[in-house]
Amino acid sequence: MHIELRNVHYSAALSQETAAYTAEIWIDGELAFHARNEGMGGADFYHRVGRWTEAAVDAWLKANRPPRALDDFTCDHDLELEVSDLLARAVEGRRLKRLLRTNLITIENGQILQYPLRKRPLALIARAVRATNPEAVIVNDAGEDVFTRALDLLLSGR
Repeated sequence: MHIELRNVHYSAALSQETAAYTAEIWIDGELAFHARNEGMGGADFYHRVGRWTEAAVDAWLKANRPPRALDDFTCDHDLELEVSDLLARAVEGRRLKRLLRTNLITIENGQILQYPLRKRPLALIARAVRATNPEAVIVNDAGEDVFTRALDLLLSGR
């Protein structure tokens, strides 16, 4: 089962206790749910528009994704956790793309680093970084695989 979010609208200003958003949930290429959360601490709302039921998706996720552990608390993976992960990925992906416009972003020693361009050419800053760390991976001019790796590092908190 391939689950993805499309048409994501996130509002940091309305996100008080939970993420305020609306999105479409697509499963295996089909629109399955309209999702939303008002950002005031409540659960996500799913409006079924496809053939999938929330219970069927929850059962599949429970059987195919590892339980989520936080300190001493463990819970089964369900649609709300899946959407939360996908939403975080969408929001951070947009933020990273914005950063790429004004910063040189690198992966160095397993961490994401940013160097402000301040109207200096990207190539100049990249050359200086590579001179001090030839192993640095420049995210700005790399492909989708490097962008995904950078996003994974951001989401893991490194």
